[in-house]
Amino acid sequence: MKTRALSVLCYAFICTGILVQAQGTFQNLDFESATIVPTGNQDVYFSPAFPGWTGYEGGAQDVVAGYNALALSTPGFSIIDSSYRPIYSNGSPGGLIQGNYTAVLMSGAVGVGQSADATMAQTGLVPLGANSLQFKAHFDPFNSSGSFGVTLGGQTLSLTPLQAGTNYTLYGADIRGWQGKTAALDFTVFAYPQQINADYLFLDSIQFSDQVLPEPGVLSLSVLGALLLGGRALGRRR
Repeated sequence: MKTRALSVLCYAFICTGILVQAQGTFQNLDFESATIVPTGNQDVYFSPAFPGWTGYEGGAQDVVAGYNALALSTPGFSIIDSSYRPIYSNGSPGGLIQGNYTAVLMSGAVGVGQSADATMAQTGLVPLGANSLQFKAHFDPFNSSGSFGVTLGGQTLSLTPLQAGTNYTLYGADIRGWQGKTAALDFTVFAYPQQINADYLFLDSIQFSDQVLPEPGVLSLSVLGALLLGGRALGRRR
């Protein structure tokens, strides 16, 4: 009941703002422009798989990525589609989020006692009417030490969960200070000391929006109201 009511709230909330159509020089924010070019080693070339984006493992640029395959322990990137299957026998809530393709960022071990972040980045013009950055993601860390972050112009964005989907969370961040400016947009899965298994960030549907995010207190009250309304609606259907 709570998930249904929260989804009703967030659908109404999202629909109140019209998404900014012009993405400026940013491109492929939904990862739908992927071209799968095999390397011959069960991998694909990074650039055609993620046009517009650059991937870094521990600061070093990556030239290959996985295709429907995730690393168990090492850092890197993967592009997945509807053919993707979880690598663990007990499954994972991570998977294709929307459209034909979803990106996966992986931090992991690069040696004994050494680990590396995974960062996907591109630089572009933030649209003049953009008040928020929104994206869908699912973070699957190996343990509580795992974390991910988003920066714009080198500044860490404060992320607000807006909606819970079946295999993703819709996040939003206030970017009003960056309207009309050229800035680097970075998504990073952070490594941590003694990391031995990979942490995964399933990422999709990045967009600039003219929607102004509500204050956290206002959002909490709205969620409570939606839960009450959702409960009444479910009661009527019974």
